Amino acid sequence: MSLKKILEEIETNRATAEMNAELGPENTRVGRMGIKRNAVELTKRLKLQYRKELMGSVAFIVVTGTARDQFAQAASDDKFGCFSVDPDSMFAEIASKIDARLYGRESTKHLFNIVTNLLQDKAMELDIQSYDGLMFNERYNITVQSAAEFTPVVRNAVSEQVGSEIVGINSVNSIVDTAIKKGHEALVTPVILTTNDERFAVTLNKDLKRLTTSVFLVAAGKVSKTFKKDTGCLSVSNVTEDSVGETLVEIRAKVLS
Repeated sequence: MSLKKILEEIETNRATAEMNAELGPENTRVGRMGIKRNAVELTKRLKLQYRKELMGSVAFIVVTGTARDQFAQAASDDKFGCFSVDPDSMFAEIASKIDARLYGRESTKHLFNIVTNLLQDKAMELDIQSYDGLMFNERYNITVQSAAEFTPVVRNAVSEQVGSEIVGINSVNSIVDTAIKKGHEALVTPVILTTNDERFAVTLNKDLKRLTTSVFLVAAGKVSKTFKKDTGCLSVSNVTEDSVGETLVEIRAKVLS
């Protein structure tokens, strides 16, 4: 089913799914509740189908460099129709679910046991049936005092052992409601992932190709001297609306070619 068709069915079903079943004659209340419940379940199924179709149309654009945020902001304008997602958001979410009192008191090894369970929950949410298990390693054995300090440790461990393509799956899942609200039905769903960590950008660029061939690495503003040479990335030295637009046109052409 196309994105357009799914959106039409969601809209057709919206009034029933959002109705107040308590309003109306008491003798038909049970019937109204049943109708509403069925509509809510249908909406859930349609959203899952929409997410699946988004994944099939996604183009990941990994952006690093000093002007990465400006690039993402410009690309996310309605004119260009991109969706911007922080690739660290999933790892930050996992770290934030750990009791804050444990940071600075428990060993990183103990925290990893909790992360393993939280990652399983995330995988279920994303309908990931199987993945390589997360194992503690001494190189992760550093003292962390907060969720913010633990987030990059979780990111490195998941990227190395599970694969950072999970970031791509999570990013598509995270934009579903926004995409539906915007009525997104385009052939290409461009998702911007920004990071200040060039090594992580390279890892994303490699791992996301397990999900789709439409993965692009962009250097926005200044990057390290060897980054452009070693990665063959697209380069936007001066980030403006025009330069971002030109880059996105180039990417779209490659996706549709």
